[in-house]
Order: sequence, then structure tokens, then C-alpha cells
Amino acid sequence: MPDIDEKSKLTFEISYQDYFKTRFGGITEMVRALTPIMDEMKALDRIKELYKKKSKNLVVRLLKNKKPITNFEEFKEMYKEQMSTEFMQHCLDFIITEDTSNKLTFKFTTCLWAKTFLEINEPGLGYAMCCYPDYTMAKAFHPKLKLVRNKTLMQGNECCESTYQWEE
Repeated sequence: MPDIDEKSKLTFEISYQDYFKTRFGGITEMVRALTPIMDEMKALDRIKELYKKKSKNLVVRLLKNKKPITNFEEFKEMYKEQMSTEFMQHCLDFIITEDTSNKLTFKFTTCLWAKTFLEINEPGLGYAMCCYPDYTMAKAFHPKLKLVRNKTLMQGNECCESTYQWEE
């Protein structure tokens, strides 16, 4: 019998889109079932708080075996590396529209998270789970890092514009 590490390496064929529909569809059904118990705004606020914590923990795990980020160049290098992973390449289409000493701006034209939540008619839930936590993640990378985002695909805009700024 394979050990746990060996089992975790087993793979199966499923598209990224089907995986997202399955993963987020189940969560959506659960939220819909619970929403009559609490009003929708309270439910979304609780989901935002939960996903803020999850996102902060994700950053802690990402940085666990790395040297702490001390400046904007280190953040940009790490973030660009993360955005170039095979997973992100399957989930997002983007270009970098600004890359300066204190700003890094991405324009996202395709986002599998937004596509999934828009198809299941739950953009508010998608924003609470997938977009809103990004602000907390920025601060978790470094307190001087700030995310500015004026529009998102999740909210029905033609693109997402995400600007990371280093504030002295």
C-alpha cells in the first residue's frame, strides 16, 4: 500500500473549469441552504472574514520556507513567479500594464474564478471568497504593500485591474 505522500501524487483527468464548477458549486449550495437562517449580507460578511483568515494563512504557508519580503522588488519577483505557475496560466489571462519602483499593475481579461461564479449566478459570493481576500493577502505579504482595485470581472467589468503599491 502506498504511503500518504505517494497517494497525494496520484492524479486524474478533469478540466480546470470542471474542477472549479465542482468545488465552488458545492460551496454555493451550502451557502444558499444557510442563507435563510441569516440574512444574505450577514452571510457574505462572515464568508469575507473566513476567507480573509484563509488567505492570510495561505501567505504564511507560501512564505514559510522563504526569506521574509523586505522590499517591493522582492515582492514583485515572488508574485510574478507565482503568477507564472502552470495553475495560474490555466486560470487567468493577464498583462502587466505598469511595473515601476513602487507600483505593479495587472490587467486580467480572463479569470476562471469569475467565469465560474458568474455562470452559477453568484458573483457576490465569488467576490467575497475570491476577490475581497486579496486585500488582506497584500498586507500579509508586507505591511507596506497595498492593493488597489477599481474594477473586477467578478463584478461584471470588462477586466480586473489590480495595482500593488509599496507605501513608504
